[in-house]
Amino acid sequence: MDTPEDRHADLDGPVHYAEWPGAGERTFVLVHGLGGAYLNWSLVAPDLSRFGRVLAIDLAGFGRTPRAGRSSRLSANRALLSRFIHEVAGGPVVIAGSSMGGGIAMLQAVREPSLVAGLVLTGSVFPWARGGMPSAVVIAGFAAYRLPFIGEFIVRQRFHRLPAERVVRMGFRLATADHSRLPDELVRAHIDLLLEREHDPDVGPALLEAARSLLSLGEHHGSAKRIVAAVRCPTLVVHGRCDRLVPAAFALAAAEEHPDWMLRILPGVGHLPMIEAPDLWLASVAEWVERSGG
Repeated sequence: MDTPEDRHADLDGPVHYAEWPGAGERTFVLVHGLGGAYLNWSLVAPDLSRFGRVLAIDLAGFGRTPRAGRSSRLSANRALLSRFIHEVAGGPVVIAGSSMGGGIAMLQAVREPSLVAGLVLTGSVFPWARGGMPSAVVIAGFAAYRLPFIGEFIVRQRFHRLPAERVVRMGFRLATADHSRLPDELVRAHIDLLLEREHDPDVGPALLEAARSLLSLGEHHGSAKRIVAAVRCPTLVVHGRCDRLVPAAFALAAAEEHPDWMLRILPGVGHLPMIEAPDLWLASVAEWVERSGG
């Protein structure tokens, strides 16, 4: 792992990010998923910098970016990402989005296409499609998040009653095909990051607000499909064949609507390809960059 020193920008409140300088004019902005943080990209960011400058942002309410009175809804964090691209990255940029971050990346590409030179959708959310179903645990968990009071109770238990190590290991166990393959250093870094925020009252509410916003978009299937259909920039999709949260069938269906997209389905990989198979993720990006004109 290579984790550079912390950086902060003031975008109506502090925004934490990490930067890996790179050669050339290309800039990558890496966007984590629900419950994630900039650390999710720490295994690939150093080598990704061979292709350009790399910035990994913590969205409002996640990682080291406090909510500070801001919303953690998809629309609000999309607007935060836009300001980050304008004021820190200098746009246009290639956005690599993981899970929820992929959804935010697509929203940004549709809303302000002039700022997005390309997308790397990594275990991204996609509209539901035939041939796939999230695991029963995932369906039950998100159904509980949707319920008033029950969702609040669950996140309080998760962040204020369970040890940080258990929360992190449970999350990786669900999100990966084989959590035992993860580097101990990476897992420990995520535990330490959660311990930093164990007394922050916004940790649980931010997760819940973002989850409910994501569910709301998913319930409007037509709107979600229109967003995916409206993406016009060069796009790479890297998805795990064993993804329990967003089945590979969803990614395949989205890619069928965009024959110009480059698609890589990774066998034996779950929801976090850049963590579970960093070498394969980087090789896919390198191939896509070469195809897109270097």
